[in-house]
Amino acid sequence: MKVLILENGRLFQKILQDLLVELGCTVSSVRTGEEGLKFLLDTTEKTKFELIIASQHIFDKSGADFIEHCKNSDRNTPIILLTSEPNEILLKNARAAGIKDIFPKTNLTYLKSSIRYYIHGEKNFDIKGGKVLYVEDSAAVTHIVTNYLQRLKLDVTHFSNAEEAFHAFADNDYDLVITDVMLEGTMDGLSLVRMIRATNSHSAKTPVLAMTGHDDAQLRIDLLHAGINDYVTKPPIEEELAARVNNLITNKRLADQVRQQQLSLYNIAMTDQLTTCHNRHSLSDFAPRYIKDAVRYDYPLSIMILDLDHFKQINDKHGHTTGDVVLEDIGKLLMTTCRQGDIVARIGGEEFLILLPHCDIFDAQHKAENVRSMIEISEPGGLTVTASIGIASLISAHEEDFDQLYKSADSAVYHSKENGRNQVTSDHASLQAFKLPQASNE
Repeated sequence: MKVLILENGRLFQKILQDLLVELGCTVSSVRTGEEGLKFLLDTTEKTKFELIIASQHIFDKSGADFIEHCKNSDRNTPIILLTSEPNEILLKNARAAGIKDIFPKTNLTYLKSSIRYYIHGEKNFDIKGGKVLYVEDSAAVTHIVTNYLQRLKLDVTHFSNAEEAFHAFADNDYDLVITDVMLEGTMDGLSLVRMIRATNSHSAKTPVLAMTGHDDAQLRIDLLHAGINDYVTKPPIEEELAARVNNLITNKRLADQVRQQQLSLYNIAMTDQLTTCHNRHSLSDFAPRYIKDAVRYDYPLSIMILDLDHFKQINDKHGHTTGDVVLEDIGKLLMTTCRQGDIVARIGGEEFLILLPHCDIFDAQHKAENVRSMIEISEPGGLTVTASIGIASLISAHEEDFDQLYKSADSAVYHSKENGRNQVTSDHASLQAFKLPQASNE
């Protein structure tokens, strides 16, 4: 960015120069309005300045011509005014000169932050490629607004009625919705906004810019209550529309970044990094919900706990790197063999747990035997590995408590190990509970 500084104090001029150079700007400095005007009138320089930073003495006699030139220039170069003594006369002069940004000289830290934000904001303010859903039934207005948006390098999809627009919204991701309030058809702009906000997905937060031909206070209130983010009156001024569209799409993209970061952090927090299975934290989140659904909808729920046999010997003999490979291979095997909706979690060093909804104790026994056999023949990490497995099913004795269900399966694992390892043991109480109904029918 090419910046012109108009500042009569050498020390402050040097401070501004150093800051702007640090921000990657090319800087020219003058001390008076007359010197600044020469820069602006120079045919080799006048097209290059993108920002002017001027002290309040710009309004003295030497700066009058400079101000007049800036005000009438086709380039309309933005001016930041620096002042140590803001007053009503100064503010009035600034407004008359078209100066919109005034920063205090007295707080140097704030001044540096403000200029840094101003310059970086200008540099990073890029919405090219943004997808806009535009709803407007006037051909003339559509032509004008579409041209405005395309000049911003935006991808515009236009519909003349809200019904078709909402179907498109449901099937695609957009960065912005722009809709007229009064539309032909059974659905108007307000109804479209309400339906968008009622969507059960992150798309419900897509920013909406309403366009209205009547700047009515009650209408604005209704629009805001419906969930719009901003509005403009028709016909829109191109510069105003561009600023509002820029703000809305930029904020939407920032929100998307935050949402993606939150999702990534959630996945990291809920996933065992070695095996990519769920971890204990994830299990404590899912298990109560699985139990609640099993009880509510009256379907069986079982868990399988498996403990790799003599895993310490694998680490001692072959090293922890090989041990990690074994665990990683076991994790992949378990996730491959499980159904959609099953939860595979690594809950200890060599211990895994599988939540099995819609699976009673007998189905769990069959599945556990298959898992035990596959582990033995798959040779994870190139080694012969076996597992001791315990299973249990949710019964009334567990009182809808996951910890009690877990203890039943864990006790069954203990019996598998005590009885020679590499085998499946079912919780006795679970077996009895599932056999009792069969016995009563005979």
